[in-house]
Amino acid sequence: MTYIIGDIHANVRELESLLRQIRPESSTTLIFLGDYIDKQTNTEQTLQLLNELDKECHCIFIRGNHEFVWDKYVNGQDLERQSFLLQYGGMEALQQYPKKVQHALLNNNVELLKDRLQLYFNLIDKTKDWYITKDYLALHAGLLKEQYTKKILNFEERNFFLRPKDIPMNRKYLDLYRIVAGNTYLGNEPTIEKGYINIDLGAGYGKYMGALSIDENLVIRSDGKRFPL
Repeated sequence: MTYIIGDIHANVRELESLLRQIRPESSTTLIFLGDYIDKQTNTEQTLQLLNELDKECHCIFIRGNHEFVWDKYVNGQDLERQSFLLQYGGMEALQQYPKKVQHALLNNNVELLKDRLQLYFNLIDKTKDWYITKDYLALHAGLLKEQYTKKILNFEERNFFLRPKDIPMNRKYLDLYRIVAGNTYLGNEPTIEKGYINIDLGAGYGKYMGALSIDENLVIRSDGKRFPL
């Protein structure tokens, strides 16, 4: 079985609930669409669970806009990225850590952040920009309009931040692959269009998580509700 899983944002409770619904085994493929931390506070528990899943089944990790920013901020030492993290959940991500780690974000101490968030940066090293499985193109946010006809996809920064309003939802990539994305919370039910499916169901805001079951052609919500495609 193959599942594409939406944004987590350290909502380990909903991640655990979703996993109880899909019951992954060693032969299961889990494709995560990014935004693994920030906004919710259970950073360490979420990263540890993802690390365990990576050992137990086949996991593919897509890079979200939060991974893009954290990588630029810490590994690239682009300190201007601090403002994004402060605005969009970076302090919440550090809430369970000692005060000096929280102050590290406020003071741009990127070396301390890299040390204490080592599991996260190990995960970032594994991330892909996109992944094709069967009739679906899994990515975090979207494609630029000119990319829909390109067989080789080279992502730029804008790819990680696109919103549904920027995306032609009835158009498939190469006229073959339906895009499956997260990045934007549009409501507690998935957005299902001819060329685009959004499965960010609000985990970052204490709501749900969603998983698209490739084999069953439906989206499973973390409370068990199912939405046929």
